[in-house]
Amino acid sequence: MTKPTLIPISIHKDERGELRYCNEFDLSSVKRFYSIFFSEQDQIRAWQAHKVETKAIIPISGIAKIVLVEITDFDKGLAGQTFEFILDAGSPDVLLVPGGYANGLQSKSTDSSLMIFSNLSLDEAKNDDFRFEKGKFYNW
Repeated sequence: MTKPTLIPISIHKDERGELRYCNEFDLSSVKRFYSIFFSEQDQIRAWQAHKVETKAIIPISGIAKIVLVEITDFDKGLAGQTFEFILDAGSPDVLLVPGGYANGLQSKSTDSSLMIFSNLSLDEAKNDDFRFEKGKFYNW
């Protein structure tokens, strides 16, 4: 199974401000995007899983904890390896999440927000959406 990976986002600062870029992030398969704004610090959004859908998660503001759990059996909700990431808008990365994982998100600051890019349209994603209870795979 493909593992989640981080791609660093570069930051160029000068007297005109700041430019953030990630030339290594290929957007050719992206069909949609959306953003998540947490309403409070330590808020948890978990678990949503996909067999096929690939997502890229980018921190827009604040800090967020992302926990990914490999799902070995979607029907029984059986889990394999767990990965933890801290995404910080102050030193951002793109987190690539391949299909086969459940994702859980937790705000770690009061201003946490994330931008999510998906390789599936909303109609396609509806057939690849698996939900599990917040406490199933991880002790938040």
